[in-house]
Amino acid sequence: MKFNMKKFLLMVLAISMVPILVIPRARAHNLWIGVDHYDFKVGETARVFLYLAHSLPFADLARPERMTEFIYIIPSGKKKRLVPRSPDPRSFFNEVSFPLSIEEEGTYVAAVAMKPVFVTLTPEGRKRQSKINLPDAINCRYVEFSSKAFFYAGRPKGQSYKRILGHTLEAIPQVDPCIIKVGEYLPLKVLFKGKPLAGQFVYATYVGFSTREDYALATKTDGEGLARIKILKPGIWWVKIPYKEPHKDKTECDVDQYATILTFEVK
Repeated sequence: MKFNMKKFLLMVLAISMVPILVIPRARAHNLWIGVDHYDFKVGETARVFLYLAHSLPFADLARPERMTEFIYIIPSGKKKRLVPRSPDPRSFFNEVSFPLSIEEEGTYVAAVAMKPVFVTLTPEGRKRQSKINLPDAINCRYVEFSSKAFFYAGRPKGQSYKRILGHTLEAIPQVDPCIIKVGEYLPLKVLFKGKPLAGQFVYATYVGFSTREDYALATKTDGEGLARIKILKPGIWWVKIPYKEPHKDKTECDVDQYATILTFEVK
């Protein structure tokens, strides 16, 4: 068949005139834990912060009273409760932090679980309740978030990073995140209601990659709920696992939304 250059150029021109479809990012609030830094000396006091926002590194502080659990695990395995201090009016940011005494050498884990909440969209705006008794409800989400931060004193050691806390959606590192180096992989076990979650997306990024909710890489869990995160750069890393499923009672709500986030520093 003879090649027709005129027709080819017309086809290229027609294609080039088709508008480009831009798919907006699905933005959602994220709950995560931050630490003033991720390596300490025994005897120091760490400052733990609770964030609820869309992206890194800029964030709004979350409300501690909406958490059902806020604890930390010391290297020997003992669980302790984190207690917020009162806001300091002399501070530039008037921030609320959770003081944590560094009493022994090894790897620490700070963990938080949010009180589950229904969020229903109505013509008047969002309401923190289910669709029941809201006849004009547009849609409803059941929301449950959790987060962990990994840091250490002296040098990383111990098994605290492996402890299963029983969060509805939970990610358990199979290697201490505090010893991971650039170029290595961090293996994670993802559980949903105590069982491996297969075929689920796992997203990861690091501070400095983007100030929006963009991710440096993504992967999926295998049939046993295992995912491997390749560490591309040094710095503070942020790993997110979101999960949704239909709500069982549609008269009450439409969808169940879960998410868990891990933070740690790579040297």
